[in-house]
Amino acid sequence: MKTVITGATILTADDDDTVLTNGVIEIDGDRIVDVGTDVAATERADRVIDASGMLACPGFINAHTHLCMILGRSLGSDLPLLGWLSEAQVPLMQAFEPDDYDISMRLGAIENIKAGNTTVCEVFFSSHYEQEADQIAARGLDASGIRSVLYRCSNDEAFFDGFVESRHDIVERSQRLIDAWHDSARTGIGIGPLIPWGSSAASFRDAVELSAQQGVGIHLHTAETPEYNDLVRERTGRSNVGMLADVGALGPNVVLNHCVFLDDEDIALIAESASNVIHDPTSNMILASGVAPVPALRAAGVNIGLACDGPSCNNGQDMIEAMKQAALLHKVVTRQPDVLVARDVFHMATRGGAMAVGMADRLGALAPGFLADIVLLDLDAPHLTPAHDPLATLVYSARGSDVHTVLIDGEVILEDRVVQRLDEAEVLARARTRAAAAARRAA
Repeated sequence: MKTVITGATILTADDDDTVLTNGVIEIDGDRIVDVGTDVAATERADRVIDASGMLACPGFINAHTHLCMILGRSLGSDLPLLGWLSEAQVPLMQAFEPDDYDISMRLGAIENIKAGNTTVCEVFFSSHYEQEADQIAARGLDASGIRSVLYRCSNDEAFFDGFVESRHDIVERSQRLIDAWHDSARTGIGIGPLIPWGSSAASFRDAVELSAQQGVGIHLHTAETPEYNDLVRERTGRSNVGMLADVGALGPNVVLNHCVFLDDEDIALIAESASNVIHDPTSNMILASGVAPVPALRAAGVNIGLACDGPSCNNGQDMIEAMKQAALLHKVVTRQPDVLVARDVFHMATRGGAMAVGMADRLGALAPGFLADIVLLDLDAPHLTPAHDPLATLVYSARGSDVHTVLIDGEVILEDRVVQRLDEAEVLARARTRAAAAARRAA
């Protein structure tokens, strides 16, 4: 299948940050074969998409979310992290049934796709692993057509009732999940202890060994709050990052999420190990967790991706909003308007996330040889007029609701704001019913 997109203003995010007016994107199968202005490409196409008046860019990579918690959206508002978990979210999750994870993934995938997020990193945890909740979740994501990495996370020593597994079960069930999805084109698997104070050093080493054996990534909540660091120090005598270094859980295949409370030694360890960091500005603000030292991490050469975090702690999955909030947050706390500019957060939302998930050679840019994960935004709106600077317009003026069309692997997944693989109305109805039932059981 050869598809050609014509007429768009194209933000390529390539090595030269090329911007094309009235551009043409030529796609063959799941790959981009050319990005330029060759209108003759339409003669070779099976399908032509007229994107006149639209902005084209790489699909956004939501590099950390918890769609497994989406049925708890808005519960526990205005509480700090641990109170939000213990008082609101965990009781609901304990009341879930296995099929709740299927509808959670489908609902979350629809929300992400409609916001232009073509890849999600689902940091999954459940009290129903013995009922294969992880497999159910992976199937739900895959059915939507979104690109995903489902990181199967758990703890072997401490967390809330029902969420602790033995080391043996964690490894065995993780291996089973990896095997089941090994050949999937769009649904990948990763692993990682869920919280840093809830797992033994041996369990961290299990994850490192399994990651090396199976070639899968590790995703870790890291230094999210002062309490995180305090709890880790009580158990290990080290900072959160120092503990990870001790157990070998740092490196290019490791994604460290949040990283709000870091000292200079922590930043040096992250940089020297080439670990990746994911920035979650919105959830960090909502939960009053703090401000991650993104400028210092960037100065140290650390790759940084961007994320919305979960729809129950962010309340949304709009990566365009996350780009704007990331830029504004660091401008205001440093009082430096150029400390994080539109280009920086755009690259975090695209190329930074691609590097974090190990796909920097084929994801995060519109360039020949890259996967055809493409977003088209409709610029015909008052809040987008005029669009003197296309990149600034995207970051500071656009909204997820401006997304018109989404392609993943060259397949049109969203067309004229309508998802193509799922029945959105049916998913919304099921989600409302199942969320209400879980809330009744949790009461």
